[in-house]
Amino acid sequence: MSSIEKKKFGTSELFVKPIGRIDVTSTPELEKEVNSEIESISYLTIDMSEVDYISSVGLRALLSFQKQIASKGEMKIVNIKPEVLEIFKMVGFDKVLNIV
Repeated sequence: MSSIEKKKFGTSELFVKPIGRIDVTSTPELEKEVNSEIESISYLTIDMSEVDYISSVGLRALLSFQKQIASKGEMKIVNIKPEVLEIFKMVGFDKVLNIV
């Protein structure tokens, strides 16, 4: 992943847009950015429009975010590319995560 765009709306909503790949080298940066805000937010939107690939490490991070947010709000994954959606479908995450 080359970078992450992050915007916070009010006190309860976080928008994150990773760019590039979400894999073993980039996932720690994504986790750092989201985990620094996750205690104070109720809504997390992850825009996948610029993500070309996600590994099992990245999928695990998304699942972790959802588990942390589930008791107090909602996580949405938006603008997912077809080739990345196929990865989600192969492991059944399209049924576990809220993909809009």
